[in-house]
Amino acid sequence: MNALVTRLDKTLIRRELWENRSLWIVPLVTLGILTVLSLYMLLAVLFGYSNAVNGNIEMMNGQHFELSNLPDFAAMDPNQITSLLQILPTSLGAVFAFIMQIVGFFYLLDSLYADRKDRSVLFWRSMPVSDLRTVLAKLFTASIVVAALTFAAAIAFELILLVFGLIGGGILGVHLWVLLLHPWGWVSGWLLLAYGLGAMTLWFLPYYAWGMLASSWARKVPFLWTVLPPLAIMGAEGWVFKTGHFARLWFGHAVNWFPRAFNLVSVRDGDLRVAIDPVTLESIGRYFASPELWIGLVVAAAFTAGAVWFRQNRSEI
Repeated sequence: MNALVTRLDKTLIRRELWENRSLWIVPLVTLGILTVLSLYMLLAVLFGYSNAVNGNIEMMNGQHFELSNLPDFAAMDPNQITSLLQILPTSLGAVFAFIMQIVGFFYLLDSLYADRKDRSVLFWRSMPVSDLRTVLAKLFTASIVVAALTFAAAIAFELILLVFGLIGGGILGVHLWVLLLHPWGWVSGWLLLAYGLGAMTLWFLPYYAWGMLASSWARKVPFLWTVLPPLAIMGAEGWVFKTGHFARLWFGHAVNWFPRAFNLVSVRDGDLRVAIDPVTLESIGRYFASPELWIGLVVAAAFTAGAVWFRQNRSEI
């Protein structure tokens, strides 16, 4: 029985990926574009190097930089190299995460609305699949699967940059091969990226569940049903009470996960930067002990229950 349920869940997720191909096509296209741009930059540097005069490289776009300014990784402190390897996948992951959150947003808008619009909901109701399992499969796809695709795309691009770096570094003499001698830097960087994506995904569950709830009740234009109710509450509060508590709650929750999940330090201008040890047991405990996290999960559970109810009772469009 458990094997049958597991197989059914996998089938539901495969269905989501098959019917919503943008979930995996967009990261592939993004990866391809970034790879082409990186290759262009590598060829620009190498082309300029072959035509360098007195160590002055002229780029294809007319800019210049000195060979003497290039870092020699063989002379760098091992701790600096480890820190670089830790922050690189997280930085790349932030790029892919931003793009994938947009893709996931539009996926959620269509997740329960499309079944009613094309009346395929009638077919799925005839199958031995509960509405709860269907909704959870869609929520799992929008959160965990999207995070996994983001992780895979970021790591793939990091490895592509490594290959380009080894080629260019070998020609320019910056000894990027030294990076291969720090395996813990690579592993810790990947673990840091996985932790960051996991923390962000868990924190964003109320937004994901809200998108599914709006998709489950909307009869037309689910985008408006997702966006307008929060904006209407913000506008009504500002007009009646002259306050912005709901706006700060709605938008503030989206960024509050970061200072709770990571160790931050304050610099002179007041900005917050990630510390040398971005993740410790203290930061992990602070994240999971945050009342805002657990309140958000309760709200997400309520929105998900609402989406299941509308899935059961909302007729096809």
